[in-house]
Amino acid sequence: MPDSTDTAPRPLQTLVLKSGVSLGGLSDEDRAWALAVAALRLSTEAECTEAQANEALKACLQQEGAFLQTDHVELRRWLVDTGWWVRDGYGRAYRRQHLSELPEPLRAIAQALTGWDVAAWVLSQRAAAHQAREARRQAWEAKQAGL
Repeated sequence: MPDSTDTAPRPLQTLVLKSGVSLGGLSDEDRAWALAVAALRLSTEAECTEAQANEALKACLQQEGAFLQTDHVELRRWLVDTGWWVRDGYGRAYRRQHLSELPEPLRAIAQALTGWDVAAWVLSQRAAAHQAREARRQAWEAKQAGL
């Protein structure tokens, strides 16, 4: 897992620090990176039910996907429509697409994310940014108070 923004993929460095990001307003590349964060919530090896997929996405939107302005249903549709997830013909079973079955450039993004805990990294980046903002706020308040 990257331990600093120097080793993380550039699109993720900027995306995860934002708030209210609309998937439809992103470039294709940025959208693919944003969706990759959510896609990792499912396994490539085991199918899950729609209810389980929904719960995974709700948790994602509360944590590592908090930068996104969407709901779990729209996010699930984006993941299926873009090829990150596979859904059975009845919409009852979902799984993450195997690396070898992903279309390019999704495969390259998935390979870049292989081997590190993206969720933990995103949360650490957001916490660090929050701490930096808080330090700047406190410094500004001290300056305003003449301290």
